Amino acid sequence: MRKITPAKPGWADWPTHDQLLKLSKNADGLFHYAGTALQWIKKQVKERGLACQKEVFEQVSQLGIGNLEELYKLILTSLGDIDGLAESVLRHQEGFRQVIGTILVLQEGLALCEIIALLGDIPPDTFDVTNFLEQFLSVLTPGMITSFEEATPQMHKSFRDYIISDHAPAEFHIFPGHAHFLAAKSCLEVVVNAGSQPNIALEYSVRHWYKHLEEAVKAGETCDDERMWNLLGGMVQEAVVNVWAKDDLERLFVGLATAGWALLKQVTDKERMESVSSILTETKVRGGRP
Repeated sequence: MRKITPAKPGWADWPTHDQLLKLSKNADGLFHYAGTALQWIKKQVKERGLACQKEVFEQVSQLGIGNLEELYKLILTSLGDIDGLAESVLRHQEGFRQVIGTILVLQEGLALCEIIALLGDIPPDTFDVTNFLEQFLSVLTPGMITSFEEATPQMHKSFRDYIISDHAPAEFHIFPGHAHFLAAKSCLEVVVNAGSQPNIALEYSVRHWYKHLEEAVKAGETCDDERMWNLLGGMVQEAVVNVWAKDDLERLFVGLATAGWALLKQVTDKERMESVSSILTETKVRGGRP
């Protein structure tokens, strides 16, 4: 407990023996519950100081024995101060869904610094990704970490199941198909802008943009987003092709062709679909298909 107890006046006898007993009882032997709760308590202490000494343990003790869903709900509803204009609250919720949704559907593990780079398409004046991830560490990385940027999120299955279920608060509910769509768009931003904006998430983006797109379309996403289609159009610029053509082109061809065929049934704009056809043509030219 020394790691969550500030070395400041007023904290010498905190937490009390009774508070620790209550936490232990609530955890009911679940290490993940205890680790997640302690990370959340640590965050509250950092943000609120002495004012939260009694309250944080009391809040956890009221959740019920081993009730992870209630613990997750407590963490979600205490995320930052989102009181204010409805527009500000909406941006916060959209940012949450994009960041957590992307982490949820990642095709391989990425460090937080790479995730931040991948999500560079989120304007920081709209939603501060880094600040949010720091706030949400209690769920993303239960237990203590030595380096924030190098930490790799280890999202527990119980949270994954919770956040895509009807049990999660509606404003935080994640739809995996839409999460894949947003992840595909973030990857495309990285690839298309690789020449002008070096990005540590480039390797991931090249390998997985079309996989995210394929999964999004499979889930019923219509991809009715002008920016997405503009990015797909930019993928056939020679400098950009040179970036992504180093990947497994046969896998790219199959994945994009599958997504394109499904999109063809939904999209009536021929110009938009031509961007997909052009990428497939470039893939064939570069050796993706005979």
